[in-house]
Amino acid sequence: MGVDGILGNRDSQKRANIPRRRKWVKRRETWLVILGVILHAVYMLSIFDIYFKTPIVHGMDLVSPRFSAPAKRLVLLVADGLRADKFFEPDSEGNFRAPFLRSVIKNQGRWGVSHARPPTESRPGHVAIIAGFYEDPSAVTKGWKANPVEFDSVFNRSRHTFSFGSPDIVPIFCGALPHSTWDTYPHEFEDFATDASFLDEWSFDQFQSLLNKSNEDPKLKRLLEQDKLVIFLHLLGCDSNGHAHRPFSSIYLNNVKVVDHIAERVYNLLESYYKDNRTSYIFTADHGMSDKGSHGDGHPSNTDTPLVVWGAGVKHPKPISRRDHSDHGLRFVDEHLHDAPTPKEWGLNGIERVDVNQADIAPLMSTLLGLPCPVNSVGNLPLGYVDIKEEEEVEAVLANTKQILNQFLCKSQMKRSHSLYFKPFKPLAHYTSLLNQIEGLLSARDYKAAMQLSENLRSLALEGLHYFQTYDWLMLMTVITLGYIGWMVFLVLHVLQAYTSLLGDISRKEEAVRQKYNTGKVQLLGCLFMGVVSILLFLERSPPLYHAYFAMTVFLWTQILRQYQFIKALWRHLSGRKFNYVIKLLATGVVSVFILELLVHSFTERELYTWCFLVVGAVASLYLYNLIPWRSGIPVFVCLACWFLSLFTLMPAEIPDNNKLVIASGAMISIIGLAAKWLELHAGGNKYWLGICKHEIRQPRFPMLFHFQVLLVGLSSVMVFLSTSHRTEKQELHVIHQLMNWSIAGFSIVLPLFSDNGLLSRLNSIFLGFAPTFLLLSIGYEAVFYSALGLVLMAWILFEHSLHYLTKVKKTSASRMNSEEHVFLENDVRYLQLSDVRIPLTFMVLFNVAFFGTGNFASIASFEISSVYRFITVFSPFLMAALLIFKLFIPFMLVM
Repeated sequence: MGVDGILGNRDSQKRANIPRRRKWVKRRETWLVILGVILHAVYMLSIFDIYFKTPIVHGMDLVSPRFSAPAKRLVLLVADGLRADKFFEPDSEGNFRAPFLRSVIKNQGRWGVSHARPPTESRPGHVAIIAGFYEDPSAVTKGWKANPVEFDSVFNRSRHTFSFGSPDIVPIFCGALPHSTWDTYPHEFEDFATDASFLDEWSFDQFQSLLNKSNEDPKLKRLLEQDKLVIFLHLLGCDSNGHAHRPFSSIYLNNVKVVDHIAERVYNLLESYYKDNRTSYIFTADHGMSDKGSHGDGHPSNTDTPLVVWGAGVKHPKPISRRDHSDHGLRFVDEHLHDAPTPKEWGLNGIERVDVNQADIAPLMSTLLGLPCPVNSVGNLPLGYVDIKEEEEVEAVLANTKQILNQFLCKSQMKRSHSLYFKPFKPLAHYTSLLNQIEGLLSARDYKAAMQLSENLRSLALEGLHYFQTYDWLMLMTVITLGYIGWMVFLVLHVLQAYTSLLGDISRKEEAVRQKYNTGKVQLLGCLFMGVVSILLFLERSPPLYHAYFAMTVFLWTQILRQYQFIKALWRHLSGRKFNYVIKLLATGVVSVFILELLVHSFTERELYTWCFLVVGAVASLYLYNLIPWRSGIPVFVCLACWFLSLFTLMPAEIPDNNKLVIASGAMISIIGLAAKWLELHAGGNKYWLGICKHEIRQPRFPMLFHFQVLLVGLSSVMVFLSTSHRTEKQELHVIHQLMNWSIAGFSIVLPLFSDNGLLSRLNSIFLGFAPTFLLLSIGYEAVFYSALGLVLMAWILFEHSLHYLTKVKKTSASRMNSEEHVFLENDVRYLQLSDVRIPLTFMVLFNVAFFGTGNFASIASFEISSVYRFITVFSPFLMAALLIFKLFIPFMLVM
């Protein structure tokens, strides 16, 4: 008697084919795994060709300014990690934290908010300030610490640059600059366990020593008396203290006073040294700091930074009234509105505020020093800061426009020379006539019209740069999308052939047709098509990876088209099924799409998982209640585990510190482990638990393994307490504590490799094995989430094993009946059922919950960096990032 599978029937003649079928499936899946790894590796690299393609081009001519420089030298003070609100707002006693710079705003210069663009990291921020463009995204491959492509900067154009500060920032701009004098402190100074404001004092002390030394060094004296000098002090204290102690801590807020005092001392020092009033000063920050002590994303606390400019060539404060405020509807690169209202608590509503994009600071510095703008700059000169004649203002904006236009022309020429079918940027087809028109207006002294036309031309040039930066996006995204769709279709076809009875049914019915269908022709056409594409890509001088993207996509669809007869037969087979089965198939598809859409929306709405697990907990337990008795405990356990996990997606994504909860979580993990061990030893009388326990098979290989793992969980809880107490008391992390933390984490991870083969025993060992590392990397409720996720995974396994047991019972009692739900072959080999779709869908939900259960992903830096302080406190971006990523992967490993 035959039995139905997911789509087809089986009969006794197939039993002899099972061993051969198994070999075919194993061989094919080995090939699929290799293909999948290659495919995802190739397609992942497309990110760098689409989103991480360098915007830098070379070969442009400098645009020399046609006006006299208002300043001989410029001082750039960058307070790393200083957010705008903490700088401008008063403290709890009503006193402002930056009295000197506040007096500058009111009496000497101009102020505003500089808007950074994500990623709000130190290197991208400094590149925007000093070079005028929003970072070479390919620098992420070098950890934001090196220049994959050399670029121009204000420092390059200066006559000489003096720079002091962090070893992670200063060498980026001065390391290969011959006309520079610079120094950095050792990496070991960047210790998050201490008050980092001394780093700022170090930078100032080095500069002060330089000036003192010049009194005894005539050569240095002459160097300092030249024009077009840049003095750059990188002040890292706020960033380090914000990471370690949060931006609302007394240490961070005191550091704001420190940088203000340094700005005052630098000003007084230079004014007394030169006595010529020819020095310009710019005080700003590269990025802000979120409330949880991190940065990287586009939140206003990370993108809004202070900007104060004063000195030679800078306008004085301009009083305004509330009626002067207007909202032009324009937005900055961080998507914040232009002319956003100034918070009342800042106390600066009566003084004009001039906001800028961060990249606008580079042309501002160039204009103040009379230098050509950096050739890679995309910043717009903020005229609200510059105090020069109207004619010189137009000349400065025109120079800024020509410099951006040169980049556009260079990119256009490069793309034109490589393209067989070139699509130009039409709005700038007649740019020469616009330039001639501007020059004519300048000659006629119609400065207002010349300014308007120059600004319009600059805006068009920026649009043109974006056009060519994204020129290949549509082609690449289309190819990659078709490739991923092809991969999914190919996998579906494999599942239907390997795990359903459909292949055998169609093989008997369509054998004659399949023999006539020559798959060799499809392969030949695929090769010819790929050959033509490769020739076209070669003629366009496309990167080698472009060939790989097309080759992979063409290969996948060629393999799919080779199975045209199978697909055609599949359609006929489905068309011949009963109407109620088609309805069931469509309903399953609708539910699957709904769950997948829920997963997409959960990227921004974590609360959806709460409703998901509340509903699933109730439905799954009621479903089991109708199948198995309550006394088994499984329905109750499934319900409680799901409801427990549902709580975590209601909690804040910014995890508050709660070390007591982390320590308590260690006890909870140990209790869960002990309960699982007891169940393994005493659940022999419960038939629903036997499938996962299998304790009666043999004695454990390592009887003390479980006890050792529980001991390591306890030790990790103790180390959480000791390590945190030292940091709370502003003490350095002891070396012995670091060694113990690393040792506990290292030993615990390898112990699951020695666990027994029983399902519950193995799962319990993996759960306990990763727990110590996760506890040592936890700062709050995510440690409890680890336990909740482990319980839900156990509940899922119990649910599936209960259904598996009941299905086997039904199979025994109804072995001679023809039913879609009973699809076992000999030796417990079974075809897939339509209801098995719930397994991959459940896996995908749990896989996503493992990530979004305790937060959302904006960037690696958006995660709590203090999580790594029990392992390392000295700044080391690669090691810290590796630890953060490993922490994220631990819940994934539980699910997988």
